[in-house]
Amino acid sequence: MRRIRWIFAPPATALLWLGAGCHLAPSGGMADRCADTMQQAFPGADINITKREAAAASLTTIVAHVEGIRNDMPPHGPLARNLAVECRFDNSILTEFRWTAGPLRAAGK
Repeated sequence: MRRIRWIFAPPATALLWLGAGCHLAPSGGMADRCADTMQQAFPGADINITKREAAAASLTTIVAHVEGIRNDMPPHGPLARNLAVECRFDNSILTEFRWTAGPLRAAGK
């Protein structure tokens, strides 16, 4: 019986696997994902995103900062109008989310 050698099978399999994995990665940058998470975390608020930025903290970690203004709140209302969050992603997975301004208390109160 003849032996068949699969010399090109491992590289072809790897390319197929990598091509399929590309569709699993979420679209948009980490700052966009953080902004989406901010809006999902406070679904009752009409938030206008004013600033979004992301920077690498290490080879596999990205920290994103997002700021926004609630359009459904008066400037001097009892709840915070200016909102901000920080998201930490490790290997594209959200591992930390925290409010740095708002959402329920106005600044200085």
